[in-house]
Amino acid sequence: MTPNRRVMALGLAVLMGIAAHAAGAEDKAIEVIVAARSAMGGSKLDAVKAISATGEYRRLIGEREINGEATIEIIVPDKIKRTEEMGIPGGPTMSRTVVLDGTEYWEDTTNRGGNFMRFGGSGGPGGPSGQGPSEADRERFRQMAQRRLRGELHRYLLVWLARTDAQMTYGGEAEAEDGKADVIDVKSEVGTPVRVFFDQTTHLPLMLTYEGAQPRMMMRRAGGAPGGNAGPPPDPEEMRRRMAEPPKMVTFEVRFSDFKDVDGVMLPHHMSQSVEGKPTEEWTVSQFKVNPNLKPESFTKKNKS
Repeated sequence: MTPNRRVMALGLAVLMGIAAHAAGAEDKAIEVIVAARSAMGGSKLDAVKAISATGEYRRLIGEREINGEATIEIIVPDKIKRTEEMGIPGGPTMSRTVVLDGTEYWEDTTNRGGNFMRFGGSGGPGGPSGQGPSEADRERFRQMAQRRLRGELHRYLLVWLARTDAQMTYGGEAEAEDGKADVIDVKSEVGTPVRVFFDQTTHLPLMLTYEGAQPRMMMRRAGGAPGGNAGPPPDPEEMRRRMAEPPKMVTFEVRFSDFKDVDGVMLPHHMSQSVEGKPTEEWTVSQFKVNPNLKPESFTKKNKS
């Protein structure tokens, strides 16, 4: 055999080895998912066309704590609405709704008791002289928010209903606090890659991790500066400069516990999130509804501007 043919044969053998490994990783991933679906409800999962969850949450933003109630409503496969009622003890309150209706995204925010929050991707005309985010900035923020919500929908479908059409591979074993977990890497075209950890004993999801942009939020009381301290409002140009900076990419870690049977589907009633290892949020679901009577038109924004 000539040197060139030996090189070609070696390259072919390496490629075949990689392909065999990839096929084995996919087969193992499917095996883990099949076991998870069986533990989470089996055929009951296939019958779920809509799902909703409501409960109290606690969110940490720096040294400030926000408490409120969150409701997630989903119509499979591409509609999600998240509504949050939040507030600061003794301070203002806010209601915020974000919706993904197929490929359409919209949001609505109502403050009560003074200015409260401004999220990247939303906001009014800007500073006191009419300055603030440009139309290009607003569109960029809107697209970022839309991508985040699309990723959120994908993760809920994956963890609540073990549904995904994304590519899956087996990522090996991991040591959990109370045992071992099988790791599945899920690479979706509509969101960032996700790693899901399934308990090897119960086959229920324990945790997922993913990389994402750190959310930007400014907190402000009427007549005060961001953070609620008395003083003049921030310089609009400085605000624009800060918002124009590339978002910081961080690691999100979401843990699931307190699984309960809801109409034959095992669902986690406690979820906690940390960013870069620091706790940022926990959500205790008081009520799940499987196949609630959700109307598609309730996900459509009325009187679009």
